[in-house]
Amino acid sequence: MGNTLKGWSDYNPILVSVICTCYNHGKYVKNSLDSLVQQSHENTEIVIIDNGSKDNSPDMIRQWMEANWFKRKCKTIFHSETINYCKSFNQGLSLVRGKYTIDLSADDVLLSNHLATAVETLEASDAAVYFSNAYLEGGKHQPGDTFYPIDNKGNLKAEVVSGDIYLQVIQKNHLCAPTLVFKTELLKLEGGYDEALSYEDFDIIVRMARKYPFVFHENIGVKKRLLNSSFSSAQYRARESVMLPSTLKVCRKIREMNKSREENRALQIRLMHETKHALASANFAVAVGFLHLANETGLTGLRYRLFWLWAWSRLDFSLFYRLFSRGSVYFSRFKGRRRLKKSKLVHKFG
Repeated sequence: MGNTLKGWSDYNPILVSVICTCYNHGKYVKNSLDSLVQQSHENTEIVIIDNGSKDNSPDMIRQWMEANWFKRKCKTIFHSETINYCKSFNQGLSLVRGKYTIDLSADDVLLSNHLATAVETLEASDAAVYFSNAYLEGGKHQPGDTFYPIDNKGNLKAEVVSGDIYLQVIQKNHLCAPTLVFKTELLKLEGGYDEALSYEDFDIIVRMARKYPFVFHENIGVKKRLLNSSFSSAQYRARESVMLPSTLKVCRKIREMNKSREENRALQIRLMHETKHALASANFAVAVGFLHLANETGLTGLRYRLFWLWAWSRLDFSLFYRLFSRGSVYFSRFKGRRRLKKSKLVHKFG
């Protein structure tokens, strides 16, 4: 582990810590790190972790460090072999001393006002976690697409629930994880990420939301890349998902944390969603786990019974599931190109 301790700015009392984790992101890591030194909120510390990359990521990080040593305080961790992501992040978390902490993937980019907006919003509230809108790139998304849809004037098309969002985050993917800014003290009090899990965001979001308020700002603060090589893209990998067993563990935690019938109903909606995708991707063992948990919440109905029949029969439709998923991506891209072409024509002849 190496440290570079120069260029530290002391004029701003609010220190923000950014833990940037890189795994085979050699093509993107410099842009990601550049976005940190381009923040309007300058009082930051950066912990850069290379989690055993097999590409040129370590060299790219060292080159960036050499060129930017005077701009920010940086600490680095280079793993020779890849370790559990949650464990790797917690190593970085143990090093930070900022009032607020951000978990940044090295293929994502923070827009220049992200930290300033987050700090200002958090300081004016009693929230433990900040979240915002984000641009989405790759996959089925087109340039300009955002996590929360906006109109032509940049206004949100629908209200985003803030404050107590526990019910919302149980039921569906309510927020964009790369935009999260945590109060470091409370994140550490929670023990950081659960190292028994293969991925982090669903678990830490529900644990924090159970205890603390979240605050939302409509600012678009992050550019999130959705890469085919990313860990999250393999969530429903056919017959061998690494992520689904962790999702089941988190759902079991939610079952223990729930305090009302309404919260159990929200969990049932989540369980049926995860069961559907587990069955479609032929991850039958974990699908049975979701169904057992749904039974504990008192879920009944035709859909529930049909899912049990599918799990029992072990009918493998994973090939069609993959083809359908890919087809939906291509169709979305085609629609996006047509929409973009139409908007150009309207602008040209309108």
